Amino acid sequence: MQSMSSATTPKRTRGRPRGGRPALSLDAVVTAAVALLDEAGEDALTFRALAARMETGVGAIYHYVGGRDELLDRVTDAILVDVLAPVTESDEPFATLRTLSASLFDTLQRHEWAGPYLMRDATLQPHALGLFEVMGQQFMRLELPAAQCFNAASTLLSFAVGSGAENRELPDAWLALDAEQFPFLHTIASGFADHDDREQFLAGVDIFLAGVRAQLG
Repeated sequence: MQSMSSATTPKRTRGRPRGGRPALSLDAVVTAAVALLDEAGEDALTFRALAARMETGVGAIYHYVGGRDELLDRVTDAILVDVLAPVTESDEPFATLRTLSASLFDTLQRHEWAGPYLMRDATLQPHALGLFEVMGQQFMRLELPAAQCFNAASTLLSFAVGSGAENRELPDAWLALDAEQFPFLHTIASGFADHDDREQFLAGVDIFLAGVRAQLG
């Protein structure tokens, strides 16, 4: 299994202390941006708001990132640092895939803004690229054809990302529909009070992996 140490890490520019203030760094900018996004959401992330949070000027932020899109790519990658932590090379492929999926789901639940930016720019997201690589390697260990490995890894990653972006307003909207025309939606909406998102997600992962097992015969 490829170690994350072999992934290309973005070059970091050293901060330059000015006056009595501590030196800034790319890591410090990214950490502050993650905290701002978690607290106030994507719309709150502006360079002006970030500079105010860090008690510096907007120009100092631009010293480390070229714009908001680059910053969003970098902060998305930063939250993925620990996703691969539970995985070991000795784990069975299906167990590894389930563990990776659960770890990614938990991370995206903590950082609800991140889903749309995952894998958007591989050059700025070595951890995202490493996650996709390790997922793909598990399907390779099952000796699936290359095309099936790609399809399976892409589908599982997309499912985890999509499941992390939950809309809690949907059940109320479903209950407002005609019960005779939409009996399925009414049935599941009425049970959302005791709904466990993680349990539902892992059940979906198990169904998907069962399909892969069936293909292996």
